[in-house]
Amino acid sequence: MLQSILHVIIFLLALVFSNVINKIFPKLALPLVQVLIGILFGFGGISEFLHVDPEFFLGFIIAPLLFRESTEAEVKRIVKHRHLILVLIFPLVFVTALGLGGILHLFYMSIPLAACLALGAALAPTDAIAVGTLSTRFVFPQRIMNILQGEGLFNDASGIVSFQIAVLALVTGTFSLPQATLNLILSIIGGFAIGIGLSIFKNKILEILDDVDARDVSGYLMLEFVMPLAAFALAEVLHVSGIIAVVVAGIFQSNGFRPTTVFDAQVTRVKNSVWETIVFMLNSSVFIFLGIELHSLVFPFLFDRTYSVFWLVFVVLLLTFALFLLRFLILLSYYLVTVKDKGEIFHSYWSELLLLTFSGTKGTVSIATILLLPQLADNTNNLLIFFCASVTGLSFLVSLLTLPYFAVEKKRTVNNLAVIAILGDVVQELRERITEKAQNGYHLVIADYQNRIQKLIVEQESAGITENFNTLQLLIIRVEIEGLEDALEKEKISMRTYRTYHRYIHTLEQDLAHDLVSSIQFAQVVTLRALKVLKTRISRFDFQLSRPKVEDMEETRQEISNLYLDNTELVLELLENLGTIYNAQLVDFLQAERFRQAEHIAQGNWNYVNGFRVATELTNIEELMEAYYLERKVIFEYEHSGRIALNEAKKLRQTVNLLEEYALASDHRSFLYDLFEFRKRRKGK
Repeated sequence: MLQSILHVIIFLLALVFSNVINKIFPKLALPLVQVLIGILFGFGGISEFLHVDPEFFLGFIIAPLLFRESTEAEVKRIVKHRHLILVLIFPLVFVTALGLGGILHLFYMSIPLAACLALGAALAPTDAIAVGTLSTRFVFPQRIMNILQGEGLFNDASGIVSFQIAVLALVTGTFSLPQATLNLILSIIGGFAIGIGLSIFKNKILEILDDVDARDVSGYLMLEFVMPLAAFALAEVLHVSGIIAVVVAGIFQSNGFRPTTVFDAQVTRVKNSVWETIVFMLNSSVFIFLGIELHSLVFPFLFDRTYSVFWLVFVVLLLTFALFLLRFLILLSYYLVTVKDKGEIFHSYWSELLLLTFSGTKGTVSIATILLLPQLADNTNNLLIFFCASVTGLSFLVSLLTLPYFAVEKKRTVNNLAVIAILGDVVQELRERITEKAQNGYHLVIADYQNRIQKLIVEQESAGITENFNTLQLLIIRVEIEGLEDALEKEKISMRTYRTYHRYIHTLEQDLAHDLVSSIQFAQVVTLRALKVLKTRISRFDFQLSRPKVEDMEETRQEISNLYLDNTELVLELLENLGTIYNAQLVDFLQAERFRQAEHIAQGNWNYVNGFRVATELTNIEELMEAYYLERKVIFEYEHSGRIALNEAKKLRQTVNLLEEYALASDHRSFLYDLFEFRKRRKGK
């Protein structure tokens, strides 16, 4: 039991680690990072414990992912491109199965033809999850996305049915085209019937619960999470397409039968965030398991002297090439016919053709499918699994490397001018409302708004300016670290001051734009600080874990103030020397900001500087609520006057709502605050 818990913890930490690596090094595709982690798991022996049964994988990972994707699918747009989608679902899958199966049988005559066709059927469908992940990195035309989405939702079903037909021929030794066609039709119709039936059944349950006033959000969510599992399981029991059943159930979940109610609105607040977490975990699991399977299924063959490595690699390359070639030829045929019928120029479709061709990547579904193959003589199963895993991994890599040449890499466009103006107006109104009684609370709120404005200004600038800003911030952090270590070495400060000042430096690190700053430089700075802290605390036997608060350490205030002012001199000198190298206005801005903060520190106004703020109960909640009211008012004024669009105003209001909800949280820092208050009362006695 404990071992299983440990494996789950390792797996979840791997998901977190992959996301962190992707944030620090954004040019590394997240799926690629997760595949590499899976391969490392294989080398570390973890693959023996994390190996997943193929039926479990299809039912508990792929089914929920397809269900969620189908609930978000825009059916009208998919139907608009139904002709091309149908070509990709049926003819392409069958031609690919026949083509790849024939090529493999040509090189390995000892493998039964039906088994080779089963491999081709497993590799035929495009992996919707892999394509969806790739689409987050590149800009695809909306038409392409609609086509790929429609293909991804349904071609798994045609691929699995084709696989089942090949397996039936393998087991019985006979093949009947009419019978195979009939089985395919019945499987699709049965899947549709189960998906629609379960949707109706679920809605009837909700109606009954509504009649007796027994509906609740948690119950609804549990019912929704059960839907893909129930659809897949019931379809498999009845020997029809489980994938079709799941997809249809998801489509009717979002597009059918029930009118929108107040209860639906309440559910939506929770459902999207919960599903977002689940989808991330399941998506990440797909690619980590892909890496695990690549290690366990591919590497052993490469070091097995029974087979020629040259021929294995050659056949893998040939199958991968044939995979994309067949897809290209089918698409080319369709476009040639379409162009002829419409009287259009073929050249205008060339880019679209290449995008669709190289978007035909395969994924873990193919591996899970081939693992369902019955046991054959000798080492045939392992050989087929090797080819399936190798072609899957290689096709994913090909798509990852080629799509940047045909698609536009997503670039963040930033236009924060209106938002900056809105927040500036709020700050101005807050300053006009400052009273002697609530002066500190207003200043705290204004400081928060100024930090928001500063980040928006940095984002607004060009990539070069922003990169320079972050580079200068890194240099400032280096100066702060060196000044801190020097002060401790010269015994100008205590360990308490040392720990507190490191909290401030950590705040500076958090304020950096990690997607634009040099990842290597950032990693170096963070690692340097962490190592120095560890070395210092060990050498001085300082193992205190509690985070000191400024109000509890009056004796260290002067030390912190002196250290900050000394480091300010070093920072200003650094910026002055760099004024001719970097943007002059940027350097002036940083100098002015440092002057402002140093002035507040010298006056004892700690709350004006991030990192030195008192981390206790919020004392400015009334001022915060007033600020959020003013922000909503200013947003309305900007929207009413036409200075911002409706969609932009909507996003700004959502941001205000989010901040307000967080500020109003009843348990926000309450435990720590109560603990400190309790300690104060004990000391007072």
